[in-house]
Amino acid sequence: MQSRYVARILFVLLMLLTLPLNHFYNFMALNLFLAYIPFELVLLLKLFIPKRKFEWPLFIIFALIFILILPNTFYMVTDLIHLNQFGFDIYHGARPTEWMYFTFLVSGVLFALYLYALINMKLLHLTDTPVFNYLIVTFLIITNSLGIFMGRFLRLHTVYLINQPLAILRDVMTLLDARGVFFIILMAILQVLFLILVKGVRMVK
Repeated sequence: MQSRYVARILFVLLMLLTLPLNHFYNFMALNLFLAYIPFELVLLLKLFIPKRKFEWPLFIIFALIFILILPNTFYMVTDLIHLNQFGFDIYHGARPTEWMYFTFLVSGVLFALYLYALINMKLLHLTDTPVFNYLIVTFLIITNSLGIFMGRFLRLHTVYLINQPLAILRDVMTLLDARGVFFIILMAILQVLFLILVKGVRMVK
């Protein structure tokens, strides 16, 4: 089965699970949806690569939408902080509710990482110039890290970048101190490490 169909089946199953399991993690449905959209967009990206001059405006619009929404995929990794809602006191044994929600949340994060791997594999084969493809991925790692910072600490959704760009820029400049830069660097390191590991797995014969 092709990876795109595996991703779509997993997405539907996880979205269905959000219905009975949204008591503690009521953000999961939205976050899963936002994490999934970039995957479908990257499947279409190659079709929008312009071959004639009049096709460039449409490509630029599509590419900007993709860049703005892509951080939502790796953003789900930071959702692991919500595990602090439970005590996980191992001295009282395994409490089914805690570990059920643990499995649910981690499943969502693993799914997002799966999508992130597929997206980058597509990007690394976007053009016939490998160096250019790697530059694209590097650029997106940086924008992803900034986007994750904005979403986690400014609590901003992607749509705000469209209807409130100046306010977003002001808020980012206000909050982006040394600790914010450190967070962005850490997110970039995590993405690079993950892609190296994925690439290593793909090379194993």
